[in-house]
Amino acid sequence: MKKYPLILDCDPGVDDVFAILLAHVTPEIDLKAICSVSGNVDILKTTYNARLIAGLLDAPCIVAEGASRPLLREPPPLGTVHGRDGLGGYAHEFGEDRLHTLSALKALDVYRKILLESEEPVYIAAVGPLTNLAILFLAYPELKSKIAAVSIMGGGIRRGNITPYSEFNFHKDPEAADIVMKSGVKLLLCGLDVTLRATLTEKEINTMKAYQSEFSEFSMKILSSYTSKDTAIHDPCAILALTEPEKFVYEDQYVEIDTREGITRGMSYVDSRKSQEKKPNCRVFYDMDQGFFRKSILDALKPEV
Repeated sequence: MKKYPLILDCDPGVDDVFAILLAHVTPEIDLKAICSVSGNVDILKTTYNARLIAGLLDAPCIVAEGASRPLLREPPPLGTVHGRDGLGGYAHEFGEDRLHTLSALKALDVYRKILLESEEPVYIAAVGPLTNLAILFLAYPELKSKIAAVSIMGGGIRRGNITPYSEFNFHKDPEAADIVMKSGVKLLLCGLDVTLRATLTEKEINTMKAYQSEFSEFSMKILSSYTSKDTAIHDPCAILALTEPEKFVYEDQYVEIDTREGITRGMSYVDSRKSQEKKPNCRVFYDMDQGFFRKSILDALKPEV
């Protein structure tokens, strides 16, 4: 069995919960660390939520706090999709005794330590703004060679969600996205083109109810708030694209990021003109087996017998 030593970079966020869950339960993945970043909510809340989910799952990994703001810009207003606390208003249901220990090291130092000490290349799944990765590449460019691939939830070649052209994570920190896209590291991009198919139906929700576990009940609560605003559970796609790429439709392309202010801020696009042919820098995922996605979420939530 191929093993994937993995650092998960996230901004929890309801859909991040399911990315953390999949990274924790997938046998092929060795989850080394969860690094928070400001995104769906501010850094204090995303870090708290990362600690809470890691604690509820009893995940044997590092949890570290990352960047509190975009690289160069004032952060745009926070969204409301995930609720004020990032978890649909349900983070308060658990006491601080359920929180995973927070590392004394910041995310940049955790990245450096894991990459330097690993005997094999490390995978990164980045499902929030790409600020932490951009800082890593700027501070320690020599460590790029220690990265096997970065699987990203972000962007959208055919559409956006914050503007008609721009997806939330890339819109939040377009300069960071631009640095990562130009990094030369192997990149997998699960943008809105594929993640909008990452949905659950009433059938899956009813199955969750039947599980009657603490985590499945918590999952149903946070989903009930979230899916009233966004039906797609985007972030787990970046985990599944690593371990089950055959379940996806993808194309190797050259992706660029628009860093200008305005309606195209953070836009990810492919220049397909023959006269501008460039070597692909990214594997772009466009479709997936929807039944596989739904089964993966249910299997991850299913209590151990």
